[in-house]
This record gives sequence, structure tokens and C-alpha cells, in this order.
Amino acid sequence: MNYRLKISARNCRTGTYVMNRRGLTLFESLIAIGLLLATVTAVMSALAAGRQHANEARMSLSAGLAAEMLMARVTAKASTEEGWNDLEVWNGYQESMGQIEAGSGALLPEAYQSMDLQVHMAEGRHEIPAIAVRVDGRDVRVEARDTNGQLLAQVVRFVPEPQQP
Repeated sequence: MNYRLKISARNCRTGTYVMNRRGLTLFESLIAIGLLLATVTAVMSALAAGRQHANEARMSLSAGLAAEMLMARVTAKASTEEGWNDLEVWNGYQESMGQIEAGSGALLPEAYQSMDLQVHMAEGRHEIPAIAVRVDGRDVRVEARDTNGQLLAQVVRFVPEPQQP
């Protein structure tokens, strides 16, 4: 601590001393360090949370795109009689991690390879009451799940049965 004692002639009789301070005390330094530490911790926490949200958004977007691509492959020929009959073959189809394909058979980039894709089908009938029409078909559901089995994305479509001419 840098304290300089200054004694003036007037104060010698009464015994009072005037002290001039320079710098910070230890207590003030500790408070400043604590405030700086709290600020840095808050900023780093915000950055970590932002990075986590960005990773989740990337995974969700990749899962949605992969599910849409698989749905396009499943339903591509369903509007024809032959394609409709072959549609049931896709029920239970699964692409495992590292095996996610594009329509051409080539593997998708690495961003798409950390999930499983599954296809589920169920017979369905949709009614349109306004025009009194019933449409038979199949509900096709493609799910994308992460390594823990958590659902990342789901695409559901109703594929109507082709009408006989």
C-alpha cells in the first residue's frame, strides 16, 4: 500500500496527520476481479447456449430434409396402379445412421448421417363432408430420430388410392 504521510506544520501541535492515497486497496481489487469474472462467465454461458441452439436447429433442419427426401422416394410412383401396389413394400423400411441415401442411391453428406429414418404406413380413409366424398388411401409417415431415439422430424402424407379409369 502506497501511503504517503504528509505532516504540515500547522497540524503538529494537535497531532493530526493528513494521508494521501494512491492506487487501489486489496478489497477494491477483489471486487473488480469478481465483477470481471461474473461478466466473463455470463458472456461465455450465452455463447455456449447459442452454440447449442444452433446445433439443435441444424439437426432439426437436416432431419426434416432427409425425411422429405425419403418421403419423395416412397411416394414417387404411388399415383399409378403398379406403384400403389408396391407402396406397401416400404412399410417398416429403415435407413440406419451412416446409411442415409439420396434418391440416386448415393449417400447424403455427413450432416445427414447422424440419424435413423423409418417409414410407417396405415390404411386410411379421408372424408370431405362439404362434397360428400370418401377417399381411400394410405397414411405414410416418415420419422427421423437421433442416436437416443428422440424424434427430430416427422413427415406425414395421405396417398390416395389411384382411381380405375
